[in-house]
Parts: sequence; structure tokens; C-alpha cells
Amino acid sequence: MRFPTFVALLSLTSCALAQDTDIPTVVAAFNSANPNPQIPTAFGLRFSPTSLLQVTFPRNPPYTFSSGTNVPRDATAPVPTFKLVGATDPGPYVIATVDPDGGSFGHVRHFLAGNYQLDVNTGALTNTSAPITAWFQPTPGAGNPAHRYVFWAFKQSPDFNQQRIVTAQTYIGNFNLSSFASQTQLGDPVAASFMLVKQ
Repeated sequence: MRFPTFVALLSLTSCALAQDTDIPTVVAAFNSANPNPQIPTAFGLRFSPTSLLQVTFPRNPPYTFSSGTNVPRDATAPVPTFKLVGATDPGPYVIATVDPDGGSFGHVRHFLAGNYQLDVNTGALTNTSAPITAWFQPTPGAGNPAHRYVFWAFKQSPDFNQQRIVTAQTYIGNFNLSSFASQTQLGDPVAASFMLVKQ
């Protein structure tokens, strides 16, 4: 009876240590993710990343996933932390997390925060300001197919902190990330990752 428990623990540990290691693999995952349309098309964004975005849920042990991985909903409760691997610009950066599979709710914004600074030695992204949209744990409808939760990293524009297009009081549904990025001069995303979550 102890062997299955060991296998389950080993499986969980392996998932917790998974992470993206090269940009072409990430791009391929984004362009093949079902349901259609593919993720860049669904968001109306040009996706030519220059870095890798590593997303970790600070649990015990920490849970890091590679793009396109199925992640247990229970693992997604804590506010994620981020690394930007391969970047040399110290920032600041903006992180946005959006579910494009929200059905009647449209694209649902699960996180939005700016002022992330890069530690060029470790790749860690840290900030000391409050998020614009606090982390909202993925909650797809019970019995529905897995939703895609996409984490985008943008180089922050000089006037981003003055924007009032999205505030803490703004409805999280029907969020148009490409329009928001255009209006706030964020440009194209420099990195991204995504996970699949179902109830």
C-alpha cells in the first residue's frame, strides 16, 4: 500500500519542478493550445517572446509548471511569484493573467500588477506596490473542460501608473488585453506562460 503513495508523491514532486526551458517550445505550446482559437489569436496579440516567464505557486513544496500543463486547482490558491529568465532589462514590468475561456463572462482578468523589478542575477520579479487586480484563484465551472489561464509579461510604459482604464473596482470580465496594452503603450509581451485548470 505504500508504493502507490510513493508514486503519487513522486508525481507531485515532478510536476512541482516542471518549468519552461526554451522559447520555441513555449511558442509551440501557445500555438497548439486547444480549444481554438490559438492563444495569441484569442488575445489579438503578437507573440514573439524574448524571455521565459516562470510562474510558481508558493506552496510546500513550491509548484512551478511548464506551459500547457494541467495544474490542480488546489495548487493555485496562493498568489503566484514570477521569474523572467533570459531578460537583462531591470524593468519595471507588468504582469497580467487572463482566462480567455470565460464563456458569457468573456475574457476574465485574474491578476494585473505593475512595477515588477527584475533581479538580473536570479531572474526574480518583485514589486512593493499593490496589484491593480488582486489574484483571483481559477474557478472554472464544475464539469467544464479545462480553462486556459495565461500569464503575460510586458515591459512597463513610463506613464503606466497614471492609467485609470483598469482600477481595483473595474469588473474583471470582458477584459480586452490587447486594447488595454495598446492604450497603455505596453507593446508586445516579452514573455508568457499558461496553465490548464479544471474543477
